[in-house]
Amino acid sequence: DKAEALAELLSQGTWTHDYPIGAEEAKALGLPVTTGMPKEVYQLMDLYPQTQMRRPSVQYVPMPYGRGGAR
Repeated sequence: DKAEALAELLSQGTWTHDYPIGAEEAKALGLPVTTGMPKEVYQLMDLYPQTQMRRPSVQYVPMPYGRGGAR
């Protein structure tokens, strides 16, 4: 029953696909969460830095798009 309720919560649109569920929130949802990461993982992640430019991951394009509407 708990798994079904959690699956429904995670799939009903409560959050968008780009909303990060943090460790504390995941624990509150009942997920088995650990936060102890081996030092080697951080060393590996340092080899692949992420860009600092923040762009929206989803773009809204109103319909109909362009001149004359959809064809």
